[in-house]
Amino acid sequence: MVSQMERLLINWVYLLRPEQWVKNLLVLAPPFFGGVLFTSQDMFLEMVLAFLAFSLASSTGYIINDISDIESDKLHPKKKLRPIASSSISITEATVLGLITLALSLGLSLYISKIFLLIIVIYLILSLLYSFYLEKIVILDVFIIAIGFVLRIEAGGVASVIDVSSWLLLTTFLLSLLLAFGKRRFELVFIKNSGAPYKEVLKHYKESFLDTTLSMFGTTAIVMYSIYAVVNESKTFLITVPFACFGVLRYMYLVQTNTSGDPTESLMKDIWLLLCVVLWLLVTTVVIYFSHIVDFIL
Repeated sequence: MVSQMERLLINWVYLLRPEQWVKNLLVLAPPFFGGVLFTSQDMFLEMVLAFLAFSLASSTGYIINDISDIESDKLHPKKKLRPIASSSISITEATVLGLITLALSLGLSLYISKIFLLIIVIYLILSLLYSFYLEKIVILDVFIIAIGFVLRIEAGGVASVIDVSSWLLLTTFLLSLLLAFGKRRFELVFIKNSGAPYKEVLKHYKESFLDTTLSMFGTTAIVMYSIYAVVNESKTFLITVPFACFGVLRYMYLVQTNTSGDPTESLMKDIWLLLCVVLWLLVTTVVIYFSHIVDFIL
């Protein structure tokens, strides 16, 4: 039987949403694609700290968002189970936890570098503005989410002292727009089917518009990634393009068949998307870190 303390700890962890931390692996992208992520222990440990700093910052953002959306979350079929909305954790307790994650994130960020700290502060300010105002503005709400992913890439470049490719930034931005608009479409259909109250911004979205954005950003993301693969120093990097194409198309399929829309949930629950991502990671790792072997074979 779960004790009261254990239940409280579970709710605290749930409030932090560690399952969403997978998004913060993007900070590893610059050194990973730069071929230096695994070259030294110091580099790897530095990037682990960067990942933790951004994860704690994102958890702070989730807490702020849950506090600001408490009333609407109480009326939502799924979100009403969140710790704050269900009153499992009080707003005071959530605020204290948020201050702790904020302090830890800022401390780690300052240890890494002042520029990294600046990026984290910008991310937190955007999270604050998003929670209390920007998430209610149609289209801009999605762009703010996408900018958050771009900031993760930039933070990774700063932490690893690597100049981030413009192609990588653009690919990340376009892919983020695809994922965010896909999530909006899934939310819209879910609310229509469940009869739950509409989230403010969803009142301004139409399925037809969201389907158009999915097609547009899905196509441009694939094109941009393909260009990135072409201009890459390793010609064998083109091998990764089919995996990227399949992953994008699979996500679009999941969204338009109303199977899933949340990127993290899709990755965890859809075996084909998960398999594609794993294979893409394996192939990309081999191409970048064992290019001499690949060139010899080909």
